[in-house]
Amino acid sequence: MDDKLRGKDVSEEDILELHRICRVSGVQLSFGTENARDSFYRLAVHNVINTCCRAGNPSVQIDGEDARLFVAGLAYDVGLSNSRAATIVSAAVAAQTRLWFLQAWALEMQAKNSEAMEELKKICLIHQIFPPEPSSAEMEMVARGLQQHLKPEHRELLLTKLVSVCGEESPRSAAEALGLV
Repeated sequence: MDDKLRGKDVSEEDILELHRICRVSGVQLSFGTENARDSFYRLAVHNVINTCCRAGNPSVQIDGEDARLFVAGLAYDVGLSNSRAATIVSAAVAAQTRLWFLQAWALEMQAKNSEAMEELKKICLIHQIFPPEPSSAEMEMVARGLQQHLKPEHRELLLTKLVSVCGEESPRSAAEALGLV
C-alpha cells in the first residue's frame, strides 16, 4: 500500500506471490479500507485481462491456475464477496470491451486493418474467458457509450469484422456491447 501512495502500482509478480502465500498458508489479507481492497482487486483483474490477451488463448493459465479460478481465488484472498468480485470483473471486461472497440474503429479509420482485427480478437477472447451476463447492465452502458461515438453502420461493420475474426459463434455479448441486439 505504501508503494501505491508513492504512485507505484503493485506488480503482476507481487500479485502472484501474494496469491501463492494465501493459497499455501490459508490466510486472507486485510486492507485498511474497502476502497483499498477494491482498488487492489481491480488492478489484479486488469493484470489478469492483460495476461490473457498476451497469451491469446482462452485456456490461459496464471501461475498454474485457470484465469477464472485465479481471479476467484484472489477475491477470496482479499475477502471480497462473490457478488462484489463479479461486479468488479464485469466492470473491467466492459471497460476493456469499450476501449478495444473504439481502438479497433480508430485503427480501421487509419486503414490499419490487421491491427484493428487484433483489437477485436481481444474482445472475443475476454468474452470467452469472462463471459458477460446476457443483457447485463455493463454491456448496456458500453452500448450507450459507443452509440455516442460510432454511427450504426460503423458498429455494424465492427460486428461483421468481429464475426470474421472470431467465427459465427462470436460472443452475443459483443453484439450487445455494440447496441446491435
